[in-house]
Amino acid sequence: MIIAAGRRFGRFAVLFYIVPAAIIFCAWMSLLDSHPIWLITSGFVAMPIATTALAFLFGTLFAGFRRSKTKGVSEAEAPGLWALWRTVAGPRRAARTVISLENNLNASVREERTLLGLLGNRLFLTVGIPLLAVTDETTLTAILAHEDAHVRNKDTNGGLNLAEFENGFGFVFEYAPPGTTITGSLLHAAIGWLSGSFEREEIRLSREAEIKADRHAASSGDAEQAARALLLVAAADVHFKEAVYDPLQHELRGALRPPRPPLDRLLEAAGQLREPACLNACARKAWKSPDDEKSTHPSWAQRLAALGYSEPPDLDPIAVTALSTQVTSSAADQHIAEFDATWTAKMADYLQR
Repeated sequence: MIIAAGRRFGRFAVLFYIVPAAIIFCAWMSLLDSHPIWLITSGFVAMPIATTALAFLFGTLFAGFRRSKTKGVSEAEAPGLWALWRTVAGPRRAARTVISLENNLNASVREERTLLGLLGNRLFLTVGIPLLAVTDETTLTAILAHEDAHVRNKDTNGGLNLAEFENGFGFVFEYAPPGTTITGSLLHAAIGWLSGSFEREEIRLSREAEIKADRHAASSGDAEQAARALLLVAAADVHFKEAVYDPLQHELRGALRPPRPPLDRLLEAAGQLREPACLNACARKAWKSPDDEKSTHPSWAQRLAALGYSEPPDLDPIAVTALSTQVTSSAADQHIAEFDATWTAKMADYLQR
């Protein structure tokens, strides 16, 4: 019932606790004149309830008060990417978006509603450089349509209402840490058993959201390209694991200094997917990969089946990468160098321990 309330009402679901707590507090205060002994005795129960309710109220009002400081890439650095997002999402939604690059084979979007949305809503679209290296402009458009669907369906952050409900708890624990404060300890003890339920519900909502977003991308544009985008990313996921991540893990065992950074390797491995035999072999492996029930995403086969495919279609390799057309070469080189330097520094520190 608590999870259902959080999913339906978001951060305001805590009112189901705050209102009864306020009634208990008022009833307790009414004992001040008539029954002072009972007031003092019952205070050991009433005061923790009242302070927890107050903490919840602050969490409801101010969770997400601090705006994210993510800078993102400018339109001058990624003119093509910004133009595609503006075409897919529309000028108004694009105007409140921060686009940033990352070093993973992924694209994601999250929403920030600061102070109940009174200070405006912002979107944070993150696109991986490896993703740009294995897609072209057409398939990237389908991927951005998928991310836009998450915003339209209000299921960003793994279900926006449920995420804000959890953020309320996070705000409380930030200012009333469990183990060091009575309020935080009582609240943690009261809701600790919900963590597993929260996780299962978030996984369920996320998997449903992925299927809905895939179908939106297919219906709003070219259905064939939406399926092709899925399979290109799936093939790259398999290939990168075999060609980059597994060998890198082996090299790190007993290494004295950082090996070659993974992003540099990923970009090299992406070129091997230009070979039709390699591309389609990896796509078939991805199709056969089993479903992980603990994953927030359905299997590749399940996602393609939702688009009407009973077997993986043959893929033609991309001719021109989105990385070369959507981001300027200087910006791409700068971000790649920064990601490589950050990884190398972290790995050097790790190996020295």
